[in-house]
This record gives sequence, C-alpha cells and structure tokens, in this order.
Amino acid sequence: MYTLLNRFTLLASFAFSAFCLQASDKKPSGLMTDLVEHTGRTWQNGFASNLPVWQIDEAIEPLQYAAIRSTHPAFSWIVPGESQGTRQTAYRLIVADNREDAISGKGNLWDSGEVESGQSVAVRYAGKALEPGKPYFWRVKTVTNTEGESEWSEVKAFRTASRLSGYETAYYPQVKTMEFPAGIKKINPGTYLVDFGRDAFGQLVLTLASDGRQDSVIVHLGECLEGGRILRDPGKSTIRYHRYPLALLKGTNTYRIKIGKDKRNTGPAAVLMPEYIGEVLPFRYCEIEGYEAVLSPAAIVRETVHYPFDETASSFRCSNDTLNQIWELCKYSVRATSFLGVYV
Repeated sequence: MYTLLNRFTLLASFAFSAFCLQASDKKPSGLMTDLVEHTGRTWQNGFASNLPVWQIDEAIEPLQYAAIRSTHPAFSWIVPGESQGTRQTAYRLIVADNREDAISGKGNLWDSGEVESGQSVAVRYAGKALEPGKPYFWRVKTVTNTEGESEWSEVKAFRTASRLSGYETAYYPQVKTMEFPAGIKKINPGTYLVDFGRDAFGQLVLTLASDGRQDSVIVHLGECLEGGRILRDPGKSTIRYHRYPLALLKGTNTYRIKIGKDKRNTGPAAVLMPEYIGEVLPFRYCEIEGYEAVLSPAAIVRETVHYPFDETASSFRCSNDTLNQIWELCKYSVRATSFLGVYV
C-alpha cells in the first residue's frame, strides 16, 4: 500500500512541478485533499448544487459530495510564481473545524508552523484524528526562492465520510452532463434516427407530443448501425442494444427511459451504480419508432454519467490529423469510463 502510494506521489510531484511554472497567482492554488479537487462542492442526483459542503445539513433532500475517508488526509497545492526556476522552499498549513478560524488564519486543529520543505503534494495532516461526517477547512501559504512568502491561499473545505480509516481512497460522487444530439435523421415515416456523435454511458430523457390517437412509440438504444438502422442483434459481442416500449400521454410530456438490468451490469465484477444515479447503458444511437410529430434536438437529451471532469485542463494539436484523433479518443475515453474506476 505505502509503496504504491509513494510511487503515485512521486509521479504527481512531477506533474505539479510543471504546473508550478504556469501559476500566476500570488498565493497557492489548485488545493486538493487526498488528491481530490472539488471537495467544497455538493451534487444532487448527479447535478451540481449551489449549496457548499459545510451547509449540507441544511438540505432537506440527500446531497452527494466528495467524501474524504481518511482520519489523516493528505493535502496538495500548486506553488505560485511566474519566474523561471521558481521552487518552494517552505510552507505553512492550517486546518480548522470551522470556517471563521480558517479565514482568520487560525488552525484550531492543526498548524504545521513554517516547514522548510519543497513538498507540495500529499502533505499528511498531523493533528488529532478527524471525525466522521463533519466539515473541515484548510489553507496554506508558501515561501519560494524567487518571490519569498506568499499570501494565504483561499480557504478550502472538505467533509469526511460516515466511516473513516487511517488511509482510504476518497469517494468522488458521480455526476451527469446533459448532451443534445449531433444529428437527427428521419429514415422512414414515423421513424427517427438520433446520433449523439460519440458513445457514452448514460440515460435518455424525451419530450414528446401526442394528440391522443398515437398511444405509444418504441425507443431503441444501441452502439452500432447496420444498414442505416441500429443493430438489433449484436450477439455475444460487447456491443449493447436495448428496446423500450413507451406509452404516451395526451399532450406534451417529458419521459425518462428506465434502463433495464443487464447481467453484465449486475454481476460480481460489475461496478454498481449508486441509487441517486440509477442504471446506465452505453449507447450512441437512439431510434424512435412510431412517432408522427416533428422531433427537435431540444426534445431528446442524453444524460451521460462520469466523474467531475475539466475539459479545459489539457489540450493537444499538431499537423498530423491521425495524432489529433488519437488524442481526442484517449481524452474522451478517460472521461467516459472514469466512473467505472478505469483510469488511463
């Protein structure tokens, strides 16, 4: 465990060293707890909430958050400084059990004092063991060889899980992104083929109209086309296909397609979806059969499921289009499979 952790810390240190040269603030930024970034945020059933993590007890409905599971978590930050060759020579880190003390620069749980060290990744908390299910607050200031002592960083909040151990990987909630079709094609009278452009694990929400004479449609979800239609029988391959009958109510209504259970999703080796997300299905194409009204792109939404992912955190472009496509494929694959615990 510790050998693996040390190796990961070493790799992360190299990555953070590159970021240090790009930081332009006068104070440390990019604060992470146990290598998790969005610890101050909350989510409601996959969508980001406006309520900060320290106010989670005020919510009536259940909220999700990035749960820290360690009694002694590790802290990381990006060292400020624009000058070439800037490196950290010391830091001071404080941890408090209330936001007011942290804002005032008082670490009522732990104050590291000024530590002469270049370490800015995975600095372990050395105070009294944290308690489960509580919010905590921390901030850091640094000293560099080029700019001296920095300002305090912004206060970063985190909340512990309901069960803690000496060291355990933090739990990141799964989130949803609403995606609209890349294209819609009417392939037959009353039949639409919808293409979302890329495959993704997700769910489907439809807004359909009925005059009362049209009482149902058939919704097909799949990953592959054959003869211009969704492949209905992929056999024993890994390609997915599902068929869902949908009874329509008179008027315009919004429907959520309930994804059915699949043995590949519920077996011993499967990554089970939490209740607040529900079952998901990998699909790129949607075929709506038996729908006579006009289908607009705004009427069909795929809610893709993944971990919080910053699309702007990395970029790549070169004169070789094949390399550009490989880059996009790899980057998108990380996002699309992140909630399964698959990391590239």
